[in-house]
Amino acid sequence: MDQKIGFIGAGNIVRAILAGVAKSGKYPKGHIGVFDVSQQVLEDLKKQGYATYPSIGELVSQSQIVVVAVTPQVIGSIIEEVRASLYGDAVILSVVAGITNAWYQEHLGASCKVVRCMPTLTAQVGMGSFAVSCTDTVTEQDERAVRDFLGSCGIVEEIPETLMTEVVPFNGSAPGYFYHMTRVIVEEAVRLGFDRDVALRLFAQTMKGSAETLLSSGMSVEELEGKLRLPGGTTVAALDKMEALGMDTCLAEGVRACVERCRELGNA
Repeated sequence: MDQKIGFIGAGNIVRAILAGVAKSGKYPKGHIGVFDVSQQVLEDLKKQGYATYPSIGELVSQSQIVVVAVTPQVIGSIIEEVRASLYGDAVILSVVAGITNAWYQEHLGASCKVVRCMPTLTAQVGMGSFAVSCTDTVTEQDERAVRDFLGSCGIVEEIPETLMTEVVPFNGSAPGYFYHMTRVIVEEAVRLGFDRDVALRLFAQTMKGSAETLLSSGMSVEELEGKLRLPGGTTVAALDKMEALGMDTCLAEGVRACVERCRELGNA
């Protein structure tokens, strides 16, 4: 078959993945199909070179990897159409928050192959962070195919499914924290007299470099922070004030709130 990967839904996260995959140049757009309830979205994607389908059933029947990218509130209403068109060797790649692999196997059959995934919006620039968990029915070849696809626009880490809800605040939702922090910092820079775009570039590049340093320096978080916590220095003054105002507590409580909401969505 010409069709390799089919997306059910074309929301923000799917468009981010498509942008990142396109950036990599590893997968022809014509081998990637999409179904969405919005005709305008389908028309736009078709103009970009993607295969588009008028129904979920037609997309599923032509896909080796079926990416389910709808909201938790919608998944129950489409699963029967997916089941009716899914063929034996196809793999379900689910990015639906809170929906377990067991749920899919209950509705699609115990032999169904499912890879549960938590993606990130940063895939759009080829720097995605994908946490995945596979059912026992997923073969090494299946997993390699999924890893190759996701890996074209980011890193892929396999984790126990028991942590798939808990991982959301550390990759799926995390960009929102950084964007929020950036907005606050840049607004303060503007108040101090900086040009907004200059402040944004300086801070964003510093975040990018800090992340790369964490990943490649070989030093621990504590070591890196310690290099900047010089007694009487500017960094320690800022961090001491933030901690005194409850930043550590706010971050920890935010993580817990994110996990709790994910659990609620999975039970909806």
